[in-house]
Amino acid sequence: MNENTKVNILHIEDNPDISLVVARILSNIADITLVTNLVDARYQLAEHDFDLALLDLTLPDGSGLDLVTELKQRNPPIPIIVHSAHEVSETISDVDAVLSKMYTQYDNLRETVLQLTGRADTLAAQ
Repeated sequence: MNENTKVNILHIEDNPDISLVVARILSNIADITLVTNLVDARYQLAEHDFDLALLDLTLPDGSGLDLVTELKQRNPPIPIIVHSAHEVSETISDVDAVLSKMYTQYDNLRETVLQLTGRADTLAAQ
């Protein structure tokens, strides 16, 4: 995938080990902006456009779910993947996918990102 077609992801995650693993998994398909709290996430959302948000729930300054309404009110709405170490209901309102940090396979994360951003056809080209 060339630089012009990479997915622009806002990754909201306060665990440096998880953010490093995710960056490696998605490095050939995504440009990732990493933030570790809600304040920085809101700043990035005000300054930049994103194709997708990868959202942890437990952050130093609140719950990642506090951003869901803001992400969905954007034009166009930003697809959201909740990526959490905690048990999470897969029916969280306005969230597009829920992936467990403990059980998610690398290919599943890549595939979910590409599907939610309308780039699933790139899987065949990789």
